[in-house]
Amino acid sequence: MKTNRIIFLTSVLCFSLLATGCGEPMTELTSEEEAIISLYSAKAVAKFNKNQIIGIANARVKKGELDMEYEPEEEEEIEGEENSEGTEPEIDPETGEPIVKSEDENQEESGAETGEGTQTTGDSGYSFTEAVGIDGVSFVCSEFNVTSEYKPTSSYILSKVSGKKYVVLNITATNESETTVDFSSLPKREYSLSLNGGEKSKSQFTPLTNDLGSFKGSLKAGESKSFVLVFLFSNSAVDNISSLELFVTSDGSSRETSI
Repeated sequence: MKTNRIIFLTSVLCFSLLATGCGEPMTELTSEEEAIISLYSAKAVAKFNKNQIIGIANARVKKGELDMEYEPEEEEEIEGEENSEGTEPEIDPETGEPIVKSEDENQEESGAETGEGTQTTGDSGYSFTEAVGIDGVSFVCSEFNVTSEYKPTSSYILSKVSGKKYVVLNITATNESETTVDFSSLPKREYSLSLNGGEKSKSQFTPLTNDLGSFKGSLKAGESKSFVLVFLFSNSAVDNISSLELFVTSDGSSRETSI
């Protein structure tokens, strides 16, 4: 009986506490104050919303921003135009603020995208003789021919290749030194050709005795000899040839010359 009374009194007390209100009434806000709070809350939520690509950089409400006649200052307009014209800025994941890069960093990134400021493996501006680089021997490319089939001798022929054509360089080498030059003792040279600044093609191997890429004979003092280099390009690459750039690689260095 005593236990039932205790339970009953406890229930009444709890009900009384729940039914009794306490504290001060909520402050009534004007419509402008409500708008300010709503705008701030929306920006704050957007700023830290990970589902967005980027958040709002600044969640503060600028003075007069809610007014109907509000116009952004000149600096704000310029900043907005730059952001709209360029790519989206990087956002710091810790602060949610955009990462502002210095002018030097922007120039470095621009150079990396365009390839400017980077070192190339080959050096341009060499003469044909300097590019081949054999002491005492001068080289001159007298002409080049474009053909779908190359037949330098009656016993050897480079057959047609579907969709491709051969570019043959005719080269004259002259030993201007007073001693014999032995080509077999020279470091190996690899030759590549580019048409109109396009993709490079390596020289074709041939068993010809005057193939400059595989010649192992000698050139006596004062002697001249005709050589060839044969390259294979697509039909579209040989249309309207305006420039030829030859690349010679030996001993780990590459030299470029215009023909």
